[in-house]
Amino acid sequence: MDNRTQINQEIQSAPQTAINSEIAEQYQARIESVSEVSTGLLETGTIVCDKYTIENRLEVTSGEADLYVCSADGHQYVAKVYKRKFAIKDEVIQALLSIDSPYVAKLYETSTYNGFPIEIIPYYKNGSLQGKTCSYDDLIRMVIPNINEGLKALHDSGIIHKDLKPSNIMLADDDKSVAIIDFGISSVVSEGSTVVVTKTGMTPEYSAPETFRNLFLEESDYYSFGITLFELFCGYTPYANMSSEEIEQYVSVQRIPFPENMPALLQDFISALTYYDITNRKNKSNPNRRWTYDEVNKWLNGESLVIPGEGIGNVGKGIMPTYIFMNESFTDPASLVTAFAKNWEEGKKQLFRGMATAHFRAFNQDIAKHCIEAEEEASRTNGKDDIIFWKLLYQINPKLKGLYWRGQVFESLPALGRDMLERLWKKDKSQYPYYTSILTEKLLSQYVAMAAPKNESLKKAATAIEDSYQFEINNHMDMQRTFYLMAYTISGQKLLCIAGQHFRTVGELAGYMRSQLDESFEAFESLCHKLVDYDGNLDIQLEAWLTAIGKKKELDRWRSLMNE
Repeated sequence: MDNRTQINQEIQSAPQTAINSEIAEQYQARIESVSEVSTGLLETGTIVCDKYTIENRLEVTSGEADLYVCSADGHQYVAKVYKRKFAIKDEVIQALLSIDSPYVAKLYETSTYNGFPIEIIPYYKNGSLQGKTCSYDDLIRMVIPNINEGLKALHDSGIIHKDLKPSNIMLADDDKSVAIIDFGISSVVSEGSTVVVTKTGMTPEYSAPETFRNLFLEESDYYSFGITLFELFCGYTPYANMSSEEIEQYVSVQRIPFPENMPALLQDFISALTYYDITNRKNKSNPNRRWTYDEVNKWLNGESLVIPGEGIGNVGKGIMPTYIFMNESFTDPASLVTAFAKNWEEGKKQLFRGMATAHFRAFNQDIAKHCIEAEEEASRTNGKDDIIFWKLLYQINPKLKGLYWRGQVFESLPALGRDMLERLWKKDKSQYPYYTSILTEKLLSQYVAMAAPKNESLKKAATAIEDSYQFEINNHMDMQRTFYLMAYTISGQKLLCIAGQHFRTVGELAGYMRSQLDESFEAFESLCHKLVDYDGNLDIQLEAWLTAIGKKKELDRWRSLMNE
């Protein structure tokens, strides 16, 4: 059975969309109604929908509607008054009224005013994401999961948005979530159908390649999602200052150009959302298709997925036969490697007992060669199975993201650092053997060399941490200092946690010390002894923190004074 999307050849080649006569008559009626454009503005105090009182007009740029803050029953809303009588389709309205998702702006009521449509929607006092930039963490923790769920709610109701972009994403009043708005050009599709409509209203910079051929799909919204994420991280779209014709030509043949400062994980994610080829969109077993809801969910949950068009073994390597591991079936090396990494001891058995080598030899000689070399190295070197296995995982899948070590998974070095700090602050020593193994095997410097080869400062920091650890081991010193130094360095965190208080700067710490002195000398003295013991040694965390925030010279000067 052919699972590919079928597109009418006449539609593909025709300069405009062909539509049947009944629909054509409806469109003609809409065209004729264009002259019926509302130019009047509502006055303060006007009642709409028999309930909502107009308070003031919002100064926003909108060609399709005027927006007003209105109130009812002590709550504020927005009244969206369209300027054309046929601005939004009835079927879209009915579908929106059925949606109850915090990630889609709720449509409370609809009516008309002097014959022009009115919608009552939430009033988002914090505005949209237009003009804003987001950190990688903000995208991961809020924007991506929220928009993914919002798109699912729309698509489950048969709605394709067709114009997703930052100005149509609103920030909730609590700053903890976002919601999709603006369904003026949206379409409803019946089950199993695609949408073929005119391009009116779409924004070219965010539009998928197929939409330039008048074809709108759920995948088209996810393409717009990818461009939106690019802009939210960078502050501009990849197609800024290009005409719609130039964009159409570019997106049909090119991949998005990414800036160097964008995390590799986000680059891969956006590449997957904006993959241009939709031929295999219905074949869920084919990794070369644009990602939608399920893939986004898996990615957010830390699963390693094949990036469309970049999957290991896709080009000239043959198709991977099914590999059974931990009672699961795997059909691509990337997902198998992730499973090996998460089930560390069982994964090592697959390698060192020759099962992985035998499997890969049948279809991919390059991977099989890496496995053979790993087996041979393990036979020559005692006690190095873990580091040999770790290196092999990243050889098989160079795009493996995050730090995988001894069955634990961290999405990045900063994630490991944050976890370390939380445990150190709680005096949780359960992970000490794990940290020790990382430092003993010099995993930090090796990981940085692979994940961030151009980051020379991070390379030097990783090497310095490992050298500090070795010095402490040789001199039988407390390893906590190196653990704290490692946690602060790789996390980027600048918080000092002393006596249940958090400090970001030396000034904040000094201010707190003054407040303790004002309270009582005893409180001040107690705090001082937490920071410096009776032998003149600094608190281990304080020393690491001061080093991390760039006060090493001051520390060295203080030590020299103490030794005089």
